[in-house]
Amino acid sequence: MMRLGRLIDRAFTMLSERAGRRWFGVVLTLFLVPLLLGGCGYHIAGMGGKMPGGVTTISIPVFVNHTGKPDIEATITTRFAEEFRTTVEVIDNAEARLDGQIVSYNLKAVSYTENDINLEYRLTVILDLSLVSVETDKVIWKAGRVVDYEDFIVVTSDVTATEEAEIEAFKKLSTDTARNIKERMLDNF
Repeated sequence: MMRLGRLIDRAFTMLSERAGRRWFGVVLTLFLVPLLLGGCGYHIAGMGGKMPGGVTTISIPVFVNHTGKPDIEATITTRFAEEFRTTVEVIDNAEARLDGQIVSYNLKAVSYTENDINLEYRLTVILDLSLVSVETDKVIWKAGRVVDYEDFIVVTSDVTATEEAEIEAFKKLSTDTARNIKERMLDNF
């Protein structure tokens, strides 16, 4: 407490000098800005918020795949479960269930060589998501037509390498989408 008194004394002493006024303003700003931001409810996206409906446990069944691309539902469901585990408990008998549907999986060439050979693809995925109360079967939170994409390089001389690049792009896209959705839920957006 004695130290704080000395600091305040020193700060007011510095006010009498012109240079001291600037210094005091800087110090005051450094102390007040964090207090004001914290007091008005400001927070970093996805941090400090609560799940919609106060949910503390969720289950994440395997997403329904409405696309022609096989086996992608396991990858994206796993990424969502991994991401949500950092915020809520992911269990089978949960308060709420995160239902997901993969509506679209699309590859499109986005860059070419001067000879019109594909250099880069864009993988775009569209999801429909809803958080549903297990007890009442009512929708607590919903996001329709969530679109995300990831670009990846084509290896024209190696089809296997291109397929592996597509798989890695899908894994990254799934992780990023899960993180974004969790942040939207925590921010109640």
